[in-house]
Amino acid sequence: MTLNYPDKGLVESHSIYRTRKPTVTLVVKRDITEPTLFRNSNHDRAETQEFGDKLHAQVNGEKFTSKERLTGLDLLRRLDDDGSLIDDEYTYNEPNELDTALNVGTLTYGLAGTGDQDFAIKSRVVEGYTYTTDEYDLMNKETRNAVYETGTMQDDEGDQSQALFDFVKVQPGNDLLHFVTLEAATGPMLLYVLHNILNTGKYGARETRTGRNVRNEILGVILGDHDTSLSTGELLLEYRKEDRGLTESLSDYIEEVRRADWDVYGHFEAGEEPPEWFEELQAVAARETDDADETLRAEFTELMDDARESFNLDDD
Repeated sequence: MTLNYPDKGLVESHSIYRTRKPTVTLVVKRDITEPTLFRNSNHDRAETQEFGDKLHAQVNGEKFTSKERLTGLDLLRRLDDDGSLIDDEYTYNEPNELDTALNVGTLTYGLAGTGDQDFAIKSRVVEGYTYTTDEYDLMNKETRNAVYETGTMQDDEGDQSQALFDFVKVQPGNDLLHFVTLEAATGPMLLYVLHNILNTGKYGARETRTGRNVRNEILGVILGDHDTSLSTGELLLEYRKEDRGLTESLSDYIEEVRRADWDVYGHFEAGEEPPEWFEELQAVAARETDDADETLRAEFTELMDDARESFNLDDD
């Protein structure tokens, strides 16, 4: 499948220097499907923020980005059959020299060299804080037995542990609305971010021992010649109304803050019906088409060729 990208919101090819900053904002609804702990400075519950008279769990965007970056790297390794998409020696957050650290993930989400490596690749993805759209119930806690290092309730002398601890998780039925913005990104970068969002379902603390706990849905996409960043906090603080559903409140917010250069698509009042190019992009990103792998490989190969030329890393 040959993908079509919009004329607005993206740049045509990779460049180190950004002389223009067109942007694409994805409106992502993250439904909580299992109790989930977004632990930050509090070890037993999420950070919170009060809007009106309700307490909402507050989640740093990095909590989502880190999981989605790993989903993307797994895809690159599965697609890569000749070492052109990701170097065998590359490991997440442990950059080697630039030529081995360069891949679609680092081009999209950024990377800074450490130690003797003095390069930096700026992230094209901006994900701000997000908040539960409904109340975060501090009384709805789970009490667990604390275990010893052996993983049992008995210590090495056979004494029984009496310790307990509490978790306060975000419960199923609640959700988070998240605005994910790409600045000066190429079409393949947008495809890559969409893939990572649509194929990641486990977030939060202790996710390795739980099943899928979050279901992501793309509610809309906004294209702009300039900044299109939106804020979940602004939406909840100023536009969320009890007598208006989430999508109605979202529509009110976008209608109020939209700029003349924005193209807004989505299944809500303020948006036009998503165009064919975006439906195709989502289908490939979700790997719902028979030729998804082939298409993804071709798009990412084109991005890597452009990037190597930008960084003067051609084989010649």
